Amino acid sequence: MNSISRTDAHKVFADLYRKSRPPEQQQLVDDAIQRSNDVFIRIDLIKKIDEDFQSQLRAKSALPEETPRPKRAEPKKDSGNRGTSASPKQNKPKNDDPKKKKKDAPVTGGFLSVLFGGNANIIKFAKDTEAVDIGLFGRNPTISGNVEKIFKYLKEDQIIATIQALRICEQQGWRIWNPLVYNVINNFNKFFNSFISLDSLFLDRISPEVFLDRSLKMQMYYTRLISRPDSKDIILDHVPEMVKQDEKLNAKLANILSGLNYGLALETTKPKLTEAIQAFYIVVHKKMMEWEDITKLLAVPPINETRFQASQEITKEVELTIARLSDEISTKLHKRDELVGLKNRYFKIDDKGKISFDFLGLVIEDYFSHHYPENVNTDGIKAQYKTMPHKLVYLLLRDFQSVFVSILEGYIKVGDKNQQNDVIAIQPGLFKSEIETINTIIRSIDAFNRKYPSFQYSFGQFSKDYSSGASDQIASNILGVLAEAADFFGKFAVKLNVIVENHLLAKQYEAEGTLQDKIHQTKEKVIEEIKILHRFIPHYDSRIVTRDRINGMMISDVFITMSKLLFNYAVIFKDKLTTSKLTQNRRLEDELQQLNKEYERLTGKGFEKSAKPENQLGAEDSSLDYDEN
Repeated sequence: MNSISRTDAHKVFADLYRKSRPPEQQQLVDDAIQRSNDVFIRIDLIKKIDEDFQSQLRAKSALPEETPRPKRAEPKKDSGNRGTSASPKQNKPKNDDPKKKKKDAPVTGGFLSVLFGGNANIIKFAKDTEAVDIGLFGRNPTISGNVEKIFKYLKEDQIIATIQALRICEQQGWRIWNPLVYNVINNFNKFFNSFISLDSLFLDRISPEVFLDRSLKMQMYYTRLISRPDSKDIILDHVPEMVKQDEKLNAKLANILSGLNYGLALETTKPKLTEAIQAFYIVVHKKMMEWEDITKLLAVPPINETRFQASQEITKEVELTIARLSDEISTKLHKRDELVGLKNRYFKIDDKGKISFDFLGLVIEDYFSHHYPENVNTDGIKAQYKTMPHKLVYLLLRDFQSVFVSILEGYIKVGDKNQQNDVIAIQPGLFKSEIETINTIIRSIDAFNRKYPSFQYSFGQFSKDYSSGASDQIASNILGVLAEAADFFGKFAVKLNVIVENHLLAKQYEAEGTLQDKIHQTKEKVIEEIKILHRFIPHYDSRIVTRDRINGMMISDVFITMSKLLFNYAVIFKDKLTTSKLTQNRRLEDELQQLNKEYERLTGKGFEKSAKPENQLGAEDSSLDYDEN
């Protein structure tokens, strides 16, 4: 290696470093060059790493969209550039706007140039831009040495640091930027890598024809870059912010900014990069070619503003992330709809957002009328049951047992006073454990009430004991029974609600005309298991014949009523799962907002645009407190 000069060694090192590699291999290269500042040692280290991986990867292929596209309108040229200490000596801006320039009118080159055939427009271009050297009488234009200087200005450390920063942006930028920002920066990344790789072509003294061919990708990326006036602001606003998140790169921020600013200021050099490219076309085609003519030849599609233009690996990551977000949003929307359905179907909510439990009056009246003699059927005794949790839970369980359990155990008498028959909706034994639990809790409370007949315990004290623990042993005993009852109410309600939800879904499909014959048959098929599917409640439109308050109700309405009572009981006695579900709407809305925001960033469109559901409880637990008055 020492047989070459140190200047040539730096060129060799730059060529080696810029080769395309897998991320893990490139990381090894980045780590290795930190071990030494000697260019010869750096070259040896890179070659050793490449040999170990047994690969020399090709340069990245062309733009993501290489399929031919219709030529678009003339792009706008970037007219604004930020100053940079890394820029070469710059001329003062010209007063005339390049966008408003007309085609150069034929200019006389003097008697001799006309006589010997020189192109007056090329002669003028050479004089104005210093990108072309013209031969005798302007008949043999060649590329000026000033063009080469454009490609050789940046120093090695500036190039390496900028490449590293742009590589991080390519790999991680999609996680925080929208497609437009990412695509603008990634386009600049590809341009910068293509641009700095061209300096070695001048060492080989290749022909202009070969340079045009090998610089085609650079021309396309640059055309796309300067076609957006906001490219510079996007890059300088976002790339440094990404760099600051990486400790190693942040230490190189000055070099990175030099590289970025230089790459974005190539329309302030003399010659400009667009003029340098023009020079090659002029020399190759031996005729004057304007920048507009070149952009039409290149026919570069604009930067995509809604879809990430990235490598296959990153595109796959984006797709997987969008799919995951879709699943999360769908799940939370389902939970939100389920929550709204529960609230609207089973709870009565007043103007203040609190649940109203005024239905308890009917339940208590009905139970007293069927189970107590008239001499104890007084408002005072009924008020005790309404205001004492251990007495109320006993009454509610006994009421449910006497009114509804028979419907879950076997045959149901349906019809009217003229014609009656027995049907069955639930497979016997399906709710055996729930029925046994009702009996167990009733026995526990009955034993407690007989042992402590004068025990006074209000809902206010129950709320305090529930939050901080009971103050005495008697209260602690009943608190445990109430907690067991609350848990039972919540789980039983969820189980019955599955039957109701399945029925409502089947009714919806029937109304839409999409109901399958197999599901239609469930109108008379006994429910044998509890699982989520669309099926009818058997004999749902038949009316029950009984001696209590559900007489004349349709079977489907009875299942809804059972679910409603159990959910309300679960709230009254503070079942944690039920109250947690009913108070999660605010959290769900916040999570949906964040997920939708991320989804919109990745896809450019919102996932769900429906209005916020109505009739929602507040998130505070106080909205669920039972008002015993």
